[in-house]
Amino acid sequence: MEEVKVIDLENGTFVITDEIFINGIKYVYLTNENDVMDFCIRKVKIENNEEYLVKLESDQEFDTAIQEFLNKHQDELKNFN
Repeated sequence: MEEVKVIDLENGTFVITDEIFINGIKYVYLTNENDVMDFCIRKVKIENNEEYLVKLESDQEFDTAIQEFLNKHQDELKNFN
C-alpha cells in the first residue's frame, strides 16, 4: 500500500498527486480528497531552510505547470478515455 501525503489548505484537505521540477522550481499538484474535480497547483518556496507552498504568480505560470503535468502523464491520460 502506497503512503498518501496530504496537505491542509485554506479550502480543504488535498492529496499530493504529483511533484514536478520546472526550471529548478518544485511544483506540487494537489487534488481535494473529497472532490477529485477540485485540484490546484502550488509551488515550493524555500525560506530560512523551510519549505512553504505558495500560489502561482500568473496565468502563464499555471499554463506552464499544467502543460508539464500533461506532458508527463500523456500515456496515462490516453488510457483514461
